[in-house]
Order: sequence, then C-alpha cells, then structure tokens
Amino acid sequence: MALEKLFSEQGSVVEAEVDYDRESGRSRGFGFVTYNSAEEVDRAIKSLDGSDLDGRPIRVTVAESRPRREF
Repeated sequence: MALEKLFSEQGSVVEAEVDYDRESGRSRGFGFVTYNSAEEVDRAIKSLDGSDLDGRPIRVTVAESRPRREF
C-alpha cells in the first residue's frame, strides 16, 4: 500500500507490487510499479529516485527484463 500511495502522487498507478521471499514472507527489498504512460514513468523517476519510503531510501529506475533461465 505504501508503494502504491507514494507512486500515485506522480501519475495513475496501474499496478504496484513488492517482491517477497517465499520462505520467510519478508520483503526482498524491491518492487515494481506500472504506469499508463512513459511521461508518468519519467516523472516518477525524476521525483522519487533517492526519496524515503518507510524509513528507507529508494532507487527508482526503469526495470529491465531478464532472459528466462531454461532448465
């Protein structure tokens, strides 16, 4: 909720999710926010990179996709 609330100040958030450890249930320290437009993304990066979220500084960048590992 805190992630979505903070990022909604910069545009219309489509989705906001925090990644959690499967075993402990604790946050892994990163999350993802999706907006409708590139302008909203740029505004969020410029406004929020280095800001504080729940007492921790955050780094805001565009997520890069990783190739899936094949087993």
